[in-house]
Amino acid sequence: MVGIATAAPAAAQTLAAADSLLARYDTSAAIAAYESRLKRNLKDAEAHYRVGRLYLARHVAGTALSPDRRQAEAHFRYATRFQPDSAKYWLALADLFRSEDLLTVRVQVRGLLDRARKEAEKSGDQTHRADALYRQARADWNTFATFGRRYRNREAGSSLTPPGRDATWKEIEQYFSERIVPVPDAGAEYLGGAEQALRAVLGVRPLDLDAVGLLVLVFGEGGRWDEAAALTRRLVRQAPDSGRAWALHGLTMARIHSWSEASAAFRAAFAVMSEAERAPFANLGQIMREADRIRFAQMGQGGRERLDSLYWWVARPLALSETNEVQAEFYARIVYAQHRWTDPWRGYRGIETDMGTVFVRYGPPDLETSSSWLYFKPQFVFSFSLAAGFSRAHFAGESQWHFRQAQLRSPARFDNIPLVRTLDTVLVQTARFRGPGDSLALMVVGAIPLRRMTDSVAVRDLPLRTGALLTDDGGRELRRDRSDETVTGTQVRELQYRSWRLTVAPGSYLLRVEAHLSTLDRGARGMQTVAVAPLEGPGPVLSDLLVAQRVAPRDSAATRWDQFFIEPNAGRFAPGEPIGLLWEMYDLTPDSTGTTHYEVGLWITVEALDRTESRLFGSKTLAEIVGGVGDALGLTAVYDDRVSLGYQQERPATPDGARAEHLMVDLQNAPPGRYLIEIIVRDLLTGQEATTSRTITIGTEPVLRGGF
Repeated sequence: MVGIATAAPAAAQTLAAADSLLARYDTSAAIAAYESRLKRNLKDAEAHYRVGRLYLARHVAGTALSPDRRQAEAHFRYATRFQPDSAKYWLALADLFRSEDLLTVRVQVRGLLDRARKEAEKSGDQTHRADALYRQARADWNTFATFGRRYRNREAGSSLTPPGRDATWKEIEQYFSERIVPVPDAGAEYLGGAEQALRAVLGVRPLDLDAVGLLVLVFGEGGRWDEAAALTRRLVRQAPDSGRAWALHGLTMARIHSWSEASAAFRAAFAVMSEAERAPFANLGQIMREADRIRFAQMGQGGRERLDSLYWWVARPLALSETNEVQAEFYARIVYAQHRWTDPWRGYRGIETDMGTVFVRYGPPDLETSSSWLYFKPQFVFSFSLAAGFSRAHFAGESQWHFRQAQLRSPARFDNIPLVRTLDTVLVQTARFRGPGDSLALMVVGAIPLRRMTDSVAVRDLPLRTGALLTDDGGRELRRDRSDETVTGTQVRELQYRSWRLTVAPGSYLLRVEAHLSTLDRGARGMQTVAVAPLEGPGPVLSDLLVAQRVAPRDSAATRWDQFFIEPNAGRFAPGEPIGLLWEMYDLTPDSTGTTHYEVGLWITVEALDRTESRLFGSKTLAEIVGGVGDALGLTAVYDDRVSLGYQQERPATPDGARAEHLMVDLQNAPPGRYLIEIIVRDLLTGQEATTSRTITIGTEPVLRGGF
């Protein structure tokens, strides 16, 4: 037998006395007490088991053999020798061997577990039988991770030769997508064995969360997420006070794309979890760039909570959907990683592993083999090395370096969410005007790609929700203008325009403009920071320049912008389309008769041409660009890259000092490109000037799909 510690006092030479010492966290004294008892009775299997557990707790799993490790194994072997019909002692030896790095040691685990199960069945010990079965299921799952998901060369008899380190992405994608094919039912026997064992465990312990979690993974591996969802629904009904149970339910709801239920499940989970259990879900550093992760970790609790709130508001695909699918998916990934890669016998959590870290950032890979993960859209490929029988894989080759580079390009992706994957772009135009009192009226125009959103879906009545939302820099919603309507699938026009009006105070805001087809789970959004500056003097002041498809006064008495008919546009026009211009002038100085005198200058500057659709053009064509404005206005100047025109007006002053002005401009010969339109107003009585401008795009190319 291995060395025995110094004998404890006689009074301490009982199991109860040793347990009392252990309860006071005096481990060394407890070990001495147990071993003192063993000097009196070497065949005391329970004492061997308990002292072995203490030695094992002092050994660091995965490190070189230590005296503590050798002592633990010796005591467990004595326990199985002196009481071979006890499943508990065989399980202890199996747990010890499972914590080892050496494959020659770990291969003995299955035999030890089988012995434990048989002894438990003989004695009717259902508890330890379930323990053995769960460990067998875990071993089958780890074996599947190594030998399942196998691929072979599409050409029979040819070997697999993966692309080398200098391969282009096209070569990598071609290899995985065209040259190799999955081996049918690879590893199916291990998945089947794990499922059978886990069902037996749950027959004994229906609320065994480790077993439920692993069975959820087994179901998910076979695409059986509906079965997994039914399993977790039963679980939360039986264990409504379990945070882990609710978190597992959140995972399965996310995988069947029931995002509202997923979010509700995670809220229920966090309500009953301890602070330590909630911590991984509140750690945004897991999906940040390294420098940001360090800063986040150094923040105080209040700072982290504010950043967390803002991050998830910005990351939310659509605020109009009332569910944050991205946040729910992040939580689901953490739950999945914890259950898939956590190894209690080696003492690490799933989110700390290389695979778990990648999974939390980028989600399920588009293509997964036993040694490689591919993400097609961001063009990421990561290779792993995984020894047989282990759950923890490590980056192979240069993949750790590639992972660091990937974080710089894209610290996190959520393309596996259908709404995110199809999220389209809303082009946005905003324009400030003076509002009541010290407020400002903000007109927001959104160009909604409704034809792409319906995507040839021949449905007559589709509920469409659109809206504009303003938040402060902390993500707190301040204003919302929302409307609901019904549209028809296969819309003819590529872009359909909607407008909203918000009354705000001067400040900086985050603006979201969104459209949501809930029936199709499709949406589009535009998001930008809006600096709403006050419209104050001295001298004349101009509002923002609003461009539109058409602008016309409602009647001859119209003096303010909201007294005009406005057919909205977000700043993108087809060639040949007329352009409506609307702006307001404030604080012009009236003469003694109450009349204002001012001069308007319109400048159109070519900023960039789309050379794929047009050629460079000279001043003659530039002159023709504004030909449709009308002879009454009078073209005044033509330059190499811009033209201008001007006119003078005399108008009665208004009580509020505000007056709207509009023009319809026909850019009839303007080729595709980007143009700057400037309005300059000069007060003829004071000589003071004010300027407002807007950049527009003329083109035939469809709006690029953006989203995330």
